[in-house]
Amino acid sequence: MQGHCLLQGLAFLLLTVIAGAQETLQLRLVDGGSRCAGRVEIFYQHSWGTVCDDKWNLREAHVVCRQLGCGVALNAVCCAQFGEGSGPIWLDELKCTGKEDQVWKCPSQGWGQHICAHEEDAGVICSGFVHLVGGHGPCSGRVEVNSGGEWIPVSDGNFTFPTAQVICAELGCGKAASVLGKMPFREDSEQVWAEEFQCEGHEPGLWFCPRRVCPGGSCQHGGAVQIVCSGYTDVRLMKNGSSQCEGQVEMKTSGGWRTLCASHWNMANANVVCRQLGCGVALSTPKGAYFVEGHDEIWRDRFHCSGSESFLWNCPVTALGVPACAHGNTASVVCSGNQTQLLPQCNDSWSDPAGSAASEGHTATCSDSRELRLVDGGGRCAGRVEILQQGSWGSICDDNWDLSDAHVVCRQLGCGVALEATFSAHFGEGSGPIWLDELNCTGEEAHVWQCPSQGWGQHNCRHKEDAGVICSEFLALRMVSEEQKCTGWLEVFYNNTWGSVCHSPMEAMTLSLICRQLGCGDSGTLNFLVPPREGSRPRWVDGIHCRNMDASLWQCPSDLWKQRSCSSNEEAHITCAETPQLRLVDGGSRCAGRVEILHQHSWGTACDDSWDLSEAHVVCRQLGCGVALNAMREAHFGEGPGPMWLDNLNCTGEESHLKCPSEGWIQNDCSHSEDAGVICSGFVHLDGGGGPCSGRVTVNSGREWTPVSDGNFTLTTAQVICAELGCGKAASVLGNLPFREPGEKVWAEEFQCKGQEPGLWFCPRVPCPGGSCHHRGAVQVVCSGYTDVRLMKNGSSQCEGQVEMKTSGGWRTLCASHWNMANVNVVCRQLGCGVALSTPIGAYFVQGDDESRDRFHCSRSESFLWNFPVTALGVPACAHGDTASVVCSGNQTQLLPQCNDSWSDPAGPAASEGHTANCSDSRELRLVDGGGRCAGRVEILQQGSWGSICDDSDLSDAHVVCRQLGCGVALEATFSAHFGEGSGPIWLDELNCTGEEAHVWQCPSQGWGQHNCRHKEDAGVICSEFLALRLVSEDQECAGWLEVFYNQTWGSVCRNPMEAITLSLICRHLGCGDTGSLDFLVSSREGSRRRWVDGIRCRKTDTSLWQCPSDPWKHQSCSAKEEAYITCTETPTLRLVDRGSRCAGRVEILHQRSWGTVCDDMNLSEAHVVCRQLGCGVAFDAMSQAHFGEGSGPIWLENPKCTGEESHLWNPSEGWIQNDCSHSEDAGVICSGFVHLDGGGGPCSGRVEVNSGGGWTPVSDGNFTLATAQVICAELGYGKAASVLGNLPFREPGEKVWAEEFQCKGQEPGLWFCPRVPCPGGSCHHRGAVQVVCSEYTDVWLMKNGSSQCEGQVEMKTSGGWRTLCASHWNMANANVVCHQLGCGVALSTPKGAYFVQGDDEIWRDRFHCSGSESFLWNCPVTALGVPACSHGDTASVVCSGNQTQLLPQCNDSCCPSAMTQQDLQPQRDTLPTAQTSRELRLVDGGGRCVGRVEILQQGSWGSICDDSWDLSDAHVVCRQLGCGVALEATFSAHFGEGSGPIWLNELNCTGEEAHVWQCPSQGWGQHNCRHKEDAGVICSEFLALRMVSEDQECAGWLEVFYNNTWGSVCHSPMEAVTLSVICRHLGCGDSGILNSSVPHRGSRPRWVDNIRCRKTDTSLWQCPSDPWKQRSCSPKEEAYIMCSGKRPQSCPTTAPCTDREKLRLRGGDSRCSGRVEVWHEGSWGTVCDDSWSLAEAEVVCQQLGCGSALEAPGEAAFGPGNGSIWLDEVQCRGREPSLWACAAAAWGQSDCKHEEDAGVRCSGKMTAIPPTPRSKFFFCSEPALSTFEDAVDKGLYQEIDYPTNPEKENLLDSPGVFHSLLSLYEFAISVGVFSKQRPHD
Repeated sequence: MQGHCLLQGLAFLLLTVIAGAQETLQLRLVDGGSRCAGRVEIFYQHSWGTVCDDKWNLREAHVVCRQLGCGVALNAVCCAQFGEGSGPIWLDELKCTGKEDQVWKCPSQGWGQHICAHEEDAGVICSGFVHLVGGHGPCSGRVEVNSGGEWIPVSDGNFTFPTAQVICAELGCGKAASVLGKMPFREDSEQVWAEEFQCEGHEPGLWFCPRRVCPGGSCQHGGAVQIVCSGYTDVRLMKNGSSQCEGQVEMKTSGGWRTLCASHWNMANANVVCRQLGCGVALSTPKGAYFVEGHDEIWRDRFHCSGSESFLWNCPVTALGVPACAHGNTASVVCSGNQTQLLPQCNDSWSDPAGSAASEGHTATCSDSRELRLVDGGGRCAGRVEILQQGSWGSICDDNWDLSDAHVVCRQLGCGVALEATFSAHFGEGSGPIWLDELNCTGEEAHVWQCPSQGWGQHNCRHKEDAGVICSEFLALRMVSEEQKCTGWLEVFYNNTWGSVCHSPMEAMTLSLICRQLGCGDSGTLNFLVPPREGSRPRWVDGIHCRNMDASLWQCPSDLWKQRSCSSNEEAHITCAETPQLRLVDGGSRCAGRVEILHQHSWGTACDDSWDLSEAHVVCRQLGCGVALNAMREAHFGEGPGPMWLDNLNCTGEESHLKCPSEGWIQNDCSHSEDAGVICSGFVHLDGGGGPCSGRVTVNSGREWTPVSDGNFTLTTAQVICAELGCGKAASVLGNLPFREPGEKVWAEEFQCKGQEPGLWFCPRVPCPGGSCHHRGAVQVVCSGYTDVRLMKNGSSQCEGQVEMKTSGGWRTLCASHWNMANVNVVCRQLGCGVALSTPIGAYFVQGDDESRDRFHCSRSESFLWNFPVTALGVPACAHGDTASVVCSGNQTQLLPQCNDSWSDPAGPAASEGHTANCSDSRELRLVDGGGRCAGRVEILQQGSWGSICDDSDLSDAHVVCRQLGCGVALEATFSAHFGEGSGPIWLDELNCTGEEAHVWQCPSQGWGQHNCRHKEDAGVICSEFLALRLVSEDQECAGWLEVFYNQTWGSVCRNPMEAITLSLICRHLGCGDTGSLDFLVSSREGSRRRWVDGIRCRKTDTSLWQCPSDPWKHQSCSAKEEAYITCTETPTLRLVDRGSRCAGRVEILHQRSWGTVCDDMNLSEAHVVCRQLGCGVAFDAMSQAHFGEGSGPIWLENPKCTGEESHLWNPSEGWIQNDCSHSEDAGVICSGFVHLDGGGGPCSGRVEVNSGGGWTPVSDGNFTLATAQVICAELGYGKAASVLGNLPFREPGEKVWAEEFQCKGQEPGLWFCPRVPCPGGSCHHRGAVQVVCSEYTDVWLMKNGSSQCEGQVEMKTSGGWRTLCASHWNMANANVVCHQLGCGVALSTPKGAYFVQGDDEIWRDRFHCSGSESFLWNCPVTALGVPACSHGDTASVVCSGNQTQLLPQCNDSCCPSAMTQQDLQPQRDTLPTAQTSRELRLVDGGGRCVGRVEILQQGSWGSICDDSWDLSDAHVVCRQLGCGVALEATFSAHFGEGSGPIWLNELNCTGEEAHVWQCPSQGWGQHNCRHKEDAGVICSEFLALRMVSEDQECAGWLEVFYNNTWGSVCHSPMEAVTLSVICRHLGCGDSGILNSSVPHRGSRPRWVDNIRCRKTDTSLWQCPSDPWKQRSCSPKEEAYIMCSGKRPQSCPTTAPCTDREKLRLRGGDSRCSGRVEVWHEGSWGTVCDDSWSLAEAEVVCQQLGCGSALEAPGEAAFGPGNGSIWLDEVQCRGREPSLWACAAAAWGQSDCKHEEDAGVRCSGKMTAIPPTPRSKFFFCSEPALSTFEDAVDKGLYQEIDYPTNPEKENLLDSPGVFHSLLSLYEFAISVGVFSKQRPHD
């Protein structure tokens, strides 16, 4: 008691209570009609007040709008425009930057400081957070939200109806009538809002709805979302003052509840109301039956429901001209009730059209299963009559059709009466059934199908007799003017007559709606200066008041229809204005030509004054034509007509439309000779093929060409592309092709062309879900100049006749030369004419047709004739009348005859080719490996396999082959595998052809597969039409004389005419680039040679020179002076060399087929371009002066002038090789690289991130493989992947994730080169980020007698070569991992040094601490710090069981009992395997692997050990088993927190020599009487901790290591940069550090370790090699004082592993050293409960955070309640633990607390070095005096200390040593017996 009083008294003198509070400031806008407009008001000091408008401008207004979530400011309003406020004027003279997040954070005069009156109140008009665009007004359209800078569309992904309701309500547009998804976005690849709104429906605005960030920042969706809002917000049925299922119909609008008029009210409307209210179906509609006197005016809007709508406001509505409702004539409905009741079904007798009329309006009928409509008449009340019956819409025949029948139709549709019954398909012919005929209505029927008729589907009519109706309520609108379309007198068609519309009041909203309805723009004005019109006409309607939510003029309320609604002076003359339109004409395509603008409904031109690429870029962008290639002037595309609309345009080039500053409309002095033009890149091109007409499909987004993927790409789309490019028809579409660059951006839409569109731009598109199309690769299209084929006979196209093909030049006949049955079969198949019967030459010849000389070489399997290989080069003109013809079998399906063994056997007779069909088409023939299709090894496709022919043959055999392939005649029959050996079968041998056979397999032979040959005897052929091409030069590869190989001889090619397209094709054909030029200055060659061909004219559609038309082959086609000498050029390539990685080094360019360098006139802008071009991220540095060594070869470039945005380095420069540089000036670049590991324990571990060129983007764990990790580790030079961990948090919530999956095989040189698969929807399925840990250990083997086996000395491969491992700390767990890794079964023993080989390198000292379950040795924890050198020969060895699968022996009860004899317990750990490997041991919650609560894995569950009889002997076994040295302390009473799960062992009684703790005698598995508060723990000698000691700095100070239960210094020799970096990262203090040698050295303490040499692969200090542990490793002068700096982790969630300091933080205080205590556990921050919370716990927290001593330990959420989990409770510290985790506590997350009990601390903020303390019972003591100590604290000292400190006396506790004096006082109290030291008993 005396001790208690002493401590209580001292505490009472030190402490008092502080309390304070602060109210929350609020902001609003009032009296502006919405929450985003109005007078600015602030809530401060419990009062709303205003802001003065002095210096009030858009900057201040922007802050207000942003703070309120109202988008951006449109206007900053002064002078109390929203009315004068009341209350205080809180702020004046605000000076915002516009970036502040709250308006009161802007500089001002101060709260309440002003000289203003309320007439100066400031206001704001904001854009709002949401609007609807592209609809019929502000109340319908696509949903867009304002990000603060621009409007961004919202996608339809998980967009809900409640969200639409919130939007409509916020916009003042009533309720949502419909929500429509899958709408196109405004622009291709448009950014989409990256959140999903999850509104409940009751929120005041979209801003207030819950949101969910879309995974990877990209929402899965089908397109944009569109909303249509309605002014009608609710409906009810009122009877006797309450809402029921019968009564008067009332609708709620913005003006309140309104009754509806019974006029035009019908059962279809009533059924919708009943369904909407959940009241079943409508029974009747009694007019006025429930009328209540005194209601507001009856609402005149008329609803025209079909009966199927879900809400009444989904029905069409009209109001224009509707008269006022008669008194009491209100609509009423009687519903069946809440129960589900279906409309009665019609039977034949009741609803037959010949039956009687039913009564409408009072009772339900069965007719609602049918529907009626009028179509193609321009409105719902005029058109062809159609009925929906049996699921199909059909028409009515006009036999006997008259006004009586028409009256029924009009009445049924609510369209008044019939004005006209039309006949003879007046509104066009319908399709589908003709349902009714010979109607004979009385005119009184409720439904037209109740009229007498022939019966359903009974008729003798055709659709040209379809009946129609014009009803009295058919309405139409037009402008009447002599010469203008969108300006004139407004007229409406009503009651079958056109009449004027009166202009009163016609506000802006009404005029806008009229102009939109007429398609004349979006705004209009009344023209009062136009004289009244002459003549008489009806003036139908006046008083039109359109509302915000009206979508057409017919919905606008007005006065009723009258013949004379106003005087002639009041007729409306309206001028509409539209957004101007743009086009390019007379340029040959829609993306080139003269610029023309539609303005005031006339097309005109633009003048070329100041016309340049800036204006041209805007034109191309606006038209979707890519980018501008040229800005043309002086009427380059011809002079245009019409006005000259614009002149002196001054665009920046970034505008979306040609709305640039100019002289103004038609303000110019230009003539049409100055018309401006543009040539754009176009929207689509084909890239990388054999010319402009083949290649990968790419489209231009406005900045760059983006590839289109093969996802849902159709032939129809390909046809549109080929037609647009002038390339004919699509011959083939090929998918699954590689993209040009890995990770290349892919076009984010699918094109759904129908085939008739004028260009790809006009095709429907569907945005891909999540912005990423599901695909396998790029798509390639090959176009053909041939667009159609037909067979002509007697002037008509049939299934026999002369073959004609359509090209861009018209229809051409084909020559019969080289025409064969294979070609013919394809034509018949293509035309749907069966199969070919014969090919009669010239039989159908028609005089005068043009001819085509192109030759087709079909294989039989093509779908279209233009899919064949084609040749034209050197083909002669066709003989007169020698045209190709075909006789097909006809339209019926007919198969080619099948071959039987006797008919098609190679030894059989030859069949006749060219006249009759044969069966041989099931086989195929080809020549391969000869450089062309007409030379090579002969191969036959037979029985599904390609095989060769044995060379026992001659020229006769070869002739058959050449003829069959259409390759002319044989020049040579080759032997002995002249073209290489084949594979597969050898099909034929000993051929003996006559030379006349049609197919080579018809020649006599040994038979299929009968031979005695090998592939070295494979036969080959060179045919006369084998062609080859080359350039001949002495010293250049891609420049020289062009020669062609023809008729087995090389000869020249003549250069006439050789246009650019021909030269380009030749260079591509030769692989020498994509452009070429003729050199006329080269002297003629000497000598004689063939000059084979002249007049070559390649076409855009040709893909090789062989397809180009030319003059025929001749020996002397031209003179020697006309031989072609060509120079080809290619696109350069780039690389970095001599740095050891592909992303750093000297810059080299391949140009003119030579690698050369770049002069060092480069900076970071150029370096960025290099890195981007190479896929190496961004540039870190631009190196000069041959930093990476001098190169060789040319210096290609000097002084490139890049902006940093270019795609290639060579775009802007002084020119190739124009420089005066030497190689001593070679430029270099260091790039960031494509991949790095971030947030780990160093550069060799962390989350995988890749650089897209703009920033580091994390890679997710979705399908991330170990092979990919191996590639990354190898690329980074970090050895092998030790582990891959997924499901990790990203650095930031909603962080963008890399949208591809890497599929590395493991052997790639870098991640960039691995195959990738774009994730579906641009969002990879994943659980989180992926982390990789690399290890310098790259391989392991067991060496015996010089070879690697399953037993031997353990050797590991590191970057330094193979190293043996030391036997110290080597155990069976490690050995088992090695055996498992090598596929050698399990470990049998670990004989030390048994396989030692003299002369090996120094034995590796790294110690592995395996559990036995790891897959690789380098996955085990490793330590090296302080490990001594290994004694000679003491090498680790392993004997494995062998390659066979062998399991460790399983324990049975007798084998492994818990209570064993001492003899049983003799350890056999180095000789025999034990069954214990199926169990595992660990220490947890102690801050390291060698300290913590003891846990055992048994029967699949981790459980603890009870502390009964727990002592150092038991603890020694645990430490030894874990390779953690010896036990320093055995802890009790859940010192490291309470565990969970089973308590496995109790009353252990170890000798200390056991190999495993479970071999010690005990009560037996699970036998105990303990609770988890008695869990046992251990502190082992190899428990290590690290800290910085400094008075006032967290990341600078003396480096100390906790070893052998004592803190001591670390010596600074040699401490290189990598070691300092590892230390700083280990401490969470950055990634670099420096030694400070100027700090005075300290007093005496252990100096534990010296000579630390960390390696790049080490992730913590414990892995770094060093000298052994010593008490005096160096002198005091050599203690290390380190200052860390650089990139530090933002918080624990971004760092793995986290240090103890990183897992603890303070929040809510007034400094970094005060606040609520929060701890990081299981991926989230949580709090600590204040139960048992005292200064002792606070001291540990303060010391752990480097915040000095604890001043107070407040509880009860003194710093505000936290959120999340309450992780810790009943924390009980002594005060000197190294971290909070070393204190006893309840199990994680186990508490009965609320956040009102969150614990806090207030620290002094000054770090005080604690002098080293000798080992004692107080520090990590065995006796649990802690509980007694805390009992005393609860009753005495800490009852008083646990309150906020009096600020006046805070300095007392802040003085050095006060807290430690209190602790010393406590120790003194123990020594004199105040507190008991006895261990409590449970």
